[in-house]
Amino acid sequence: MIERRETELKRESGRIPLADRLAAIARDLKARASKDGRPANKDEIDEFWGHP
Repeated sequence: MIERRETELKRESGRIPLADRLAAIARDLKARASKDGRPANKDEIDEFWGHP
């Protein structure tokens, strides 16, 4: 049991934390976004999600 946990800890130590990965994804998406973007209004959001 201890060996299994030690192996798991070693594997996790090489990973990038989830918060850091999400931040990198957000930065990438922001960099790719159009500079001419605008906020969507409620009707547009409802239409996007298929809400009546």
